[in-house]
This record gives sequence, structure tokens and C-alpha cells, in this order.
Amino acid sequence: MDKFKEFQQKYPNLFRTYPRSGFELLPGWEGLVHNLCNVLEQHIAGLPQELRGDVCVAQVKEKFGTLRWYMCQETPYISGAIAMAEDMSGKICDTCGLPGKQRSGGWIRTLCDSCFAERDKGIDNV
Repeated sequence: MDKFKEFQQKYPNLFRTYPRSGFELLPGWEGLVHNLCNVLEQHIAGLPQELRGDVCVAQVKEKFGTLRWYMCQETPYISGAIAMAEDMSGKICDTCGLPGKQRSGGWIRTLCDSCFAERDKGIDNV
């Protein structure tokens, strides 16, 4: 919840309230998500007040090794920005942020070679 409060303070248009379906952010994707939030926050701020309505985050999570980002309402611009970030997350290690690739062996994860090797050793933090 502390990470959510940080995002809520920095991106008040996106995170007016806690996302109704949750906020799960893996550490390796934090930079990617900040970049996405900056783009979306600026876009929302430029919308006419009456169009902002429910343009806010509904859920942030990981699924099948990539970022999943859901909005209550969105514009085509927002949809494109989210699609790009979700695609990029499949190439960024979800643990450390270095270049990675999707790996199987239990849960599908996007991991760099080093974090993948650590996971194979059975270390709990990966």
C-alpha cells in the first residue's frame, strides 16, 4: 500500500482512489510504470474537465509474465500507451529491471539471465 500512496501523490489524476481491483507492481517494472504514468497523467490533464470523468486506473498487476494495466475509462491514446507498456514489460526483468525474456518453469515470468539463474537455485526473492 505504501507504493500505491507514492503513485497516488505523484499521479493524482490516475490514482484518485485505490484501484478497485488492486495495485500489484513488481520492482523491475517500476521505471516502466512511472514512464507510463507520466504519459497518461499529462494526457488526462489535457482533456476537457467534462471528459475526465472515470479516466482512472482500475487495476495494475502481472499476468503471464507481463504487466496488465486496466482503466475505468480510456481514450484511444491511453489504450495505445498502455499496449506499448504492456508489450515492453515482456522484455524487462520484473525483478531487477534489466533486459529479460519470458521464462516458464512454474509461473511464467519475465527475467534476465541472472534472476532466472537465481530462481532456478530456489532463492525466494525471485
